[in-house]
Amino acid sequence: MSRNTAWDTRRPWGNWRPPEVPDGPPPVWSERLVVAGAAALYVGLMLAFEVYSFAEVTFESWAPPEGIGGGLLALPFSLCCGVPVALWLNLAVVLPVVWTARRVSGRLHGRDAWWWVSAMAVVPAGLITIAVAVTLHPGPDALALTWTAGEALIAGPALLAREAGLHGRRLHPRIFGYGAVAVAVVFGIGMTAFRIGLLTEYRPPRVNAAALAGTWTDGHGGTLRLNADGSARAEGLTDHESAYADNADADRAKYRCTGPGTWVYAPGEATTWDQRLNVRIERCGFDDFNEYVDSGWLISGTPEHPKLVRLYGDLDAPGVYTLTR
Repeated sequence: MSRNTAWDTRRPWGNWRPPEVPDGPPPVWSERLVVAGAAALYVGLMLAFEVYSFAEVTFESWAPPEGIGGGLLALPFSLCCGVPVALWLNLAVVLPVVWTARRVSGRLHGRDAWWWVSAMAVVPAGLITIAVAVTLHPGPDALALTWTAGEALIAGPALLAREAGLHGRRLHPRIFGYGAVAVAVVFGIGMTAFRIGLLTEYRPPRVNAAALAGTWTDGHGGTLRLNADGSARAEGLTDHESAYADNADADRAKYRCTGPGTWVYAPGEATTWDQRLNVRIERCGFDDFNEYVDSGWLISGTPEHPKLVRLYGDLDAPGVYTLTR
């Protein structure tokens, strides 16, 4: 200490004063809230991914899913992208919800009420649901599930971040610990549900040539008539493959074909996923009589309402053309 320092002899401790402690909770974007919110959001995203991995195998599909094991094996490798995504979403969505709830609650009640966090989370959850409805056009059940998941994934981390800010707790070790337990519990519940038959894995219906005979429609004026003698007739059937090759709009009349043809059903060797309907229409660009195993129309739907599915375009992200009765 410098010799020129003046000491206040009236104070037993000289000029030393205890550090000032600010009143109220720390700023929303403090290190404590950022870490707690991001940790909770990461755990929530992993639980949602695990639940989706179980649910995915029950959805109607034109291709076999990766399965429960494939989804769960991806969990340990999610750190490389899951942590940055959780951190960004925490800063962009979760902490603004905490900040807004704190301001609204303070103005209306004079204190920080926890339930305002859940109330404010309704807004971003609703915006997410609207975006999904506009872009994907799912059914009401899927939209309700989207809103519920969004509300839980936003309100839960926001409440934990608020808790960490108000009480000075470092919650992230416990968040990860309880999260690991939750992952194990969800896995056990999911496996039990499949084992006892509460959930069943989707598989395409087993069909035969007689079941496929009849008229199929794409819902947009195009039809495909399959006759029992192996002949076929297309009326305004869309030739997506030619349109994709020309980088054109498949709705144009140029890419709709009408004409006679032939068809044959290939039952496959192992499972119902291997079934194919091979069709050749003289005036259509697609030709399913070739050596490729994955050529032809795939079988999907249910035994009561089967569907014919044809893939076109990029193999990594193909388009799907569906015919129904």
